[in-house]
Amino acid sequence: MDILIEPATPRDLPAVEALLTANELPLEGLRDHAATLLVARQQGEVVGSAALEVYGQAALLRSVAVASGLRRQGLGQKLVHRALEQARQHGISEIYLLTTSAAEFFTRLGFAPIGRNEVHSAVQQSVEFTSACPASAQALRLHLAPGGYITRAATPADAPAIAAIYNQGIADRVGTFETRLRTVEDIRSWFDGQHPVVVTQTANGSIVAFAATSTYRPRECYAGIAEFSVYVARTWRGRGAGQAAMHGLLAAAEAAGFWKLLSRVFVENSASRTLLQRLGFREVGIYEKHGQLDDVWRDVVIVERLLNANM
Repeated sequence: MDILIEPATPRDLPAVEALLTANELPLEGLRDHAATLLVARQQGEVVGSAALEVYGQAALLRSVAVASGLRRQGLGQKLVHRALEQARQHGISEIYLLTTSAAEFFTRLGFAPIGRNEVHSAVQQSVEFTSACPASAQALRLHLAPGGYITRAATPADAPAIAAIYNQGIADRVGTFETRLRTVEDIRSWFDGQHPVVVTQTANGSIVAFAATSTYRPRECYAGIAEFSVYVARTWRGRGAGQAAMHGLLAAAEAAGFWKLLSRVFVENSASRTLLQRLGFREVGIYEKHGQLDDVWRDVVIVERLLNANM
């Protein structure tokens, strides 16, 4: 049976509240944000819901519920995706939520666990944060990147997708001196708990780009500096996925305590140079004949950006 997801009407509120009660979710504050409430209908009956509380460029996702007979059929995911589409239309860049039992579901959709003190200050004043949800509820956050992408911290489970994208870059000879294709185990070794790795995914969950940090130098005085790289799947280049990944990496690197990111870019790689300049990177100078790729000497541009939050 077809299910329609659409904005709720005032007449839907009693049915939504009954659905939330059946799912043991709070009702407080829902009617104050009814304008952003979505419902799923089957034969005219409300069988799902999701709502946003908008606080400037941040929002709280709440009231995600599905009727018991329709759970585990993808309806909850569809409701969340529609809510995220609505958030993008409002120019929202960060989505937060609280959950006591569905953290695994939301992490599969790109949300990442965070401490309550990391939640946007305006969202912390919402009814859910101040009184409706227990102190044990887990806070999660999702970054909505430019271009409709989602950026999130990568996990070892993303290693196959990252390896595939990286190997395309190696094969295309556009961004690295490396010639040895990387295995999934190679990529898993990146996850050392100190150097952030970020992925960009589409609304359907496909990973289309990544950005990663790595050690700059082993000396202690350079501990706050990280090298970075960014790669985009071949068919997604030029569509903003790399920029989205870098936005996510900059935020993650600051949060990890780094004060500077740097890298080297082939002189002729104008697309990467333009992107990095747009993101505030400075071109320091050129290393001539820095390495050979397929027996040809290549020059590289040194780029750096200070992370102001840690200066």
